[in-house]
Amino acid sequence: MGELKVKFLMGPAECNDRYIPTYSQEFLQGLSKAMGVEVKCAEMDEVKAQPLPVYFIASGGAEQGFKALYKETAEPYILLTTPGYNSLAASMEILGFLQEHGLKGEILHGSAEEIAARLKVLKRVADAKETLSHMKLGCFGTPGGLIASDADFGALKKVSGMELILFELDELVAEYEKGGYPENTYTEELKKKGYRAEEMEKALNVYGALKRLIEKYDLQGVTVKCFDLLDMIHTTGCLALAILNAEGIPAACEGDQKSLVSMAVLHALTGESGFMANPSCMDPGRSEIIFAHCTLPMDMPDSYGLTTHFESGIGVAVTCDIAPQPMTVFKCDDTLHRYYAGRAELLETMHKSDLCRSQMRLHLTDGTGYFSSRPISNHHIICKGDWKEVIDEYFSQIK
Repeated sequence: MGELKVKFLMGPAECNDRYIPTYSQEFLQGLSKAMGVEVKCAEMDEVKAQPLPVYFIASGGAEQGFKALYKETAEPYILLTTPGYNSLAASMEILGFLQEHGLKGEILHGSAEEIAARLKVLKRVADAKETLSHMKLGCFGTPGGLIASDADFGALKKVSGMELILFELDELVAEYEKGGYPENTYTEELKKKGYRAEEMEKALNVYGALKRLIEKYDLQGVTVKCFDLLDMIHTTGCLALAILNAEGIPAACEGDQKSLVSMAVLHALTGESGFMANPSCMDPGRSEIIFAHCTLPMDMPDSYGLTTHFESGIGVAVTCDIAPQPMTVFKCDDTLHRYYAGRAELLETMHKSDLCRSQMRLHLTDGTGYFSSRPISNHHIICKGDWKEVIDEYFSQIK
């Protein structure tokens, strides 16, 4: 997480204890230990250059100092406080001022561990917002048969800075015809599996083509109208997308633009690979749902095998085994005003013949009601770990 610089503010020296700076430094040392990164005072230029500016309200009388500076940063205003020297009282006055001006703010107060936990969430969200604001996402083909999975490019850009760029699928096919792909840990491991060599080469050439186009256009994520590839090059994009997601490049299939946006947001917030999957079967009474798809990220399974793409019976797709563990299920729309973030427990991975190749049976903490009454289209994104708090915080800051 690096370091965190804070703007130190205290009241006039003649009105305050001369030990406040020493006390404050000791406080920051304890907070640094709890966070695992150095939290230190810095000049305003350095503080405001960070994705998360923090104001350290060290004593009473700091209110005027804050008022003179606050317009240099944007909301939410984070007010770090100590248990002494009227720090909390001054921060409450500042927060009241912000609220009178229709601005969001938050007081951080409590033990070093409690403050550190909250700061980690806020910093992660701020870093993600900064990352997303510079993202260019390539759409190779349109959603086609998916009637609720396209995005409003302008609305997304306005709310987040993310830029969706549409490319003709023919450009990907032309790049594929050139052949070639990077030799790396994933490609070498896949080839050692001994799956049909000709099919493996075709699948990896799709990966190579996407990698070159990503570099050419400086893209940070892609979606591919992969079903059209079946006729155009007689293979699928399953393996290519599985590798890209493992490499930290959000990659969605079926030309699904909303899922690409969702994968980009989730990866920026969590650093985890996202599995784009179909909800295939629900058991409302047990709060269980089975998700399945053929593009599981290569870094998600404990072990995996290779088979064909489900619907077409061609190409190369991943079938997986993953140990039971906490998961998060996520989806957002292109306005970022609608989203779903659900805590889940992976009960088992499955190998049913009538579903897409990677299958997960999940228990949902909040039940299946969302999926039957208000889903954000079909595909949803699954990642390892419980990230609901971080996701909720991110969307609470979206205007």
